[in-house]
Amino acid sequence: KLRDELISLIAHIEASIDFPEEGIDPDEGETLSARLDSIPGQIAALLATADEGRVLREGVRVVIYGATNAGKSSLLNRLLGYDRVIVSNTHGTTRDTIEEMVNLEGVLIRLLDTAGLRAFESDLEREGIARTEKSLQLADLRLHIADRNAPKPAHFNGRAGEPNEILVLNKSDLPEASEWKDFPALRISCATGDGLPELKEEILARVRQQNLRPESAIAINTRHRDCLRRALESCDRAQTALGEGLSAEYVAVDLDEALRSVGEVIGVVDVEQILDSVFSQFCIGK
Repeated sequence: KLRDELISLIAHIEASIDFPEEGIDPDEGETLSARLDSIPGQIAALLATADEGRVLREGVRVVIYGATNAGKSSLLNRLLGYDRVIVSNTHGTTRDTIEEMVNLEGVLIRLLDTAGLRAFESDLEREGIARTEKSLQLADLRLHIADRNAPKPAHFNGRAGEPNEILVLNKSDLPEASEWKDFPALRISCATGDGLPELKEEILARVRQQNLRPESAIAINTRHRDCLRRALESCDRAQTALGEGLSAEYVAVDLDEALRSVGEVIGVVDVEQILDSVFSQFCIGK
């Protein structure tokens, strides 16, 4: 539909320029502007599916992070349903980011278990924490986990209001440190499984809130996104040219560039197709 509308619009402008003797109304001013206005919206709607395409291919990126020995790897194992990661009471056991996929009620989730946050004790640990920070920057959703049986860690800033952050207090089977009393967070036990169903429900709720679950039948990739952005820029230039009172020829040039960019996504448009549109819309030579 987008390509057809661009072809029709370009054909109308080109016909008014190339066949002036036919008395074709060039659709100038408000009429042309109204026809142009619908096109950027369609392109923007396609651009909005870029994240959906990434989620379809890669899953929703859910990063588990927190202090060392808080239970990050245990939580990963629980969410996966099997022991994927070695769990130890030794601080700093996880040095690298570990990724695994899990399906939660039809939603593909990419779980990332990260190195624990604490003061560096080695170059290896420093690199692990750097990778944790990079993963957090790319996360769709963050599970910030802490040990409720231990004092609140210095880095724990309690971002409970952020839509892509879930605060999780692990070890609910053990006594809770006074610092955590009435603290707004989900309480779970990776040892017993208590609270895990509620955590899964919260993960899915956050996915829905952020519109991360793909609903569209169309999902574009990165190359398509770049093409459509160029098309949108060309349409913006066409609207600017029209607003500045420039002739239809200038508008046609920008629309032709938009059509070429769209063509890279949904099929190349050649001159013959534009001519076909001209002759189907107007009785040229009759």
